[in-house]
Amino acid sequence: MKPMFESLSVESKYTGILDDAFRYIEDFQLLNPTLWRRFVQQFREDADFEGGWRCEYWGKMMRGACFVYSYTRNPQLFEILKTTVSDMMESADEQGRISSYAVSHEFDAWDIWGRKYVLLGMQYFMEICPDENFNKMILTSMCGQMDYIISKIGEGEGKKPITSATRHWRGLNSCSLLEPVVRLYALTEKPEYLEFAEYIISLGGTDVANLFDLAYADELYPYQYPVTKAYEMTSCFEGLMEYYFVKGGEKYKQTLIHFANKVLESDFTVIGCAGCTHELFDHSTARQANTDNGDTMQETCVTVTLMKFFYRMTLLTGDSRYADAFETSLYNAYLGAINTDKVIEPMIAREHPDWAIEPLPFDSYSPLTAGTRGNGVGGLKVMSDKHYYGCCACIGAAGIGMVPKMHIIKKANGLVMNLFIPGEAKTVTPVGQELVFNTTTQYPKEGTVKVVLHLAEAEEFAVSIRRPYWSKHTKISVNGDMLDVKDLDKGYIEVSRCWTDGDEIALELDMRAEAIRPIPYGSQVLMNEVIWGHNYMIPTFDKEDPIAKNHIAIRRGPIMLAQENRLGYSVDVPVSPLVGEDGYVDVVITDGSTAPYPHIIEAQIPTEDGGFFAVTDYASAGKLWTEESKMAVWMLTK
Repeated sequence: MKPMFESLSVESKYTGILDDAFRYIEDFQLLNPTLWRRFVQQFREDADFEGGWRCEYWGKMMRGACFVYSYTRNPQLFEILKTTVSDMMESADEQGRISSYAVSHEFDAWDIWGRKYVLLGMQYFMEICPDENFNKMILTSMCGQMDYIISKIGEGEGKKPITSATRHWRGLNSCSLLEPVVRLYALTEKPEYLEFAEYIISLGGTDVANLFDLAYADELYPYQYPVTKAYEMTSCFEGLMEYYFVKGGEKYKQTLIHFANKVLESDFTVIGCAGCTHELFDHSTARQANTDNGDTMQETCVTVTLMKFFYRMTLLTGDSRYADAFETSLYNAYLGAINTDKVIEPMIAREHPDWAIEPLPFDSYSPLTAGTRGNGVGGLKVMSDKHYYGCCACIGAAGIGMVPKMHIIKKANGLVMNLFIPGEAKTVTPVGQELVFNTTTQYPKEGTVKVVLHLAEAEEFAVSIRRPYWSKHTKISVNGDMLDVKDLDKGYIEVSRCWTDGDEIALELDMRAEAIRPIPYGSQVLMNEVIWGHNYMIPTFDKEDPIAKNHIAIRRGPIMLAQENRLGYSVDVPVSPLVGEDGYVDVVITDGSTAPYPHIIEAQIPTEDGGFFAVTDYASAGKLWTEESKMAVWMLTK
């Protein structure tokens, strides 16, 4: 039952792009008390009278805000969060309910989904709050909320099955309540909460099939399940993981591993997201180079949810593949979704001039073949004061907030470094003395990483360094002495020794640029057509786009390189990258003089005719959300 790795309290001070992301999100979004009051107001109104999901906004953003606070330690942010938690508790009615649905039409549509996020938001705030009396108040509120739900939902006369407490996705969104139910049981040890969790698990997420049993059987891919909504499905498996961490069960562990591995194999694109048919698992690993996928794909909610899931899978299994996947999502899909230029989504201003028009901190959908960002606000809802928001804008903070959690974690005999981030990470050794990792690097632009350890007393323990899957030739030294790392199948390089103050680990990663080709698949049957209003999906015939095979993607380290119209050419015009027989491209890193926008990296790609064309990292491209900044990670070739 004990996981391979464990989370660790780390006080981090980064420099560079990741610290910039923390500060931007905190300043632009999380330090806005008006926004928090607006989200709480949805629970004082019958805000979701039409079956909406305004109820998710507060809890989603609260979870991410708590993660961000754990990094910034900003007292102003903490006070804002404590105030809004108090405000939310005061919104409860006399029955203990906190819901944006009136009693007359509760437990329908997205009601339980919203209640789930209220509970999660409060639970994560308790993790950062040192005020024991305030935490007791939160716990009392959560028990009142949960007791009311259990009195109405479940098995027994007069109760509604949880899979019927919604009109969407055959119950997936409601069954994701499993996660806060298990977490609340861990806080209270009330047997009725454990029984309720086990009731939800017994249903397996939907009223049409037990998805947990399908995953355990390991025969189908998630895109072949009868329901394929990626975000909600992954949330249900997150709940199952919480149950495993509390109660154990080898079957549940294998179920999680099977699901995670199937997702990585069949529905994980080069930018680290899933879903080419809006937010559905749809065999996107194979379909990602198709040009007919549409504009609403690779949703930011899916990206962040996968990041959180892969972080937890890393703890569960100690398998570096999940940390690799986390990093891919971070440096590509996630950073690319941050609205650094504060652009207003074009459709909003065009179609809703009477709304309070303002930019959101995150984009919702990311292009793969030639296209633009800013193609709709995921989870868009307008509120009674004419302000609007979206699901991706709320969940986004959690993505950057998980970085310090994944950065340094612990295992039985020492510590594990999963990410290579310039700056300082302060934690403790296995015997409890203070340990500081001081990292100097230009990663992910360059592959040289130097980590100096600072500790008062010499101590023997292991430091395990993740060896990224793309680094075929990795070199590591300790105090200048090279280590033997010939075992290419080993995801972590473990260095076990007596460490003293000032010891240095130096890492040289293989940053050659690798060409990636689309996976041919011909045709297939997908569960990606939704019959709205009837809550079911039907199989559809999918045929490979004949143009797909003419595309190429280029990965350098963890970063995907991308074309962009502002680099002096049109991304719609085919190119001919010069790819060596070994599958690598001899890109030339430049000083960034071509790109008229901030970026992590700029490079020149050689072509077969002896020329070059400029590219940047995917995350920095396309930030105008217009044709002027049209972009492509899957580049059309001649």
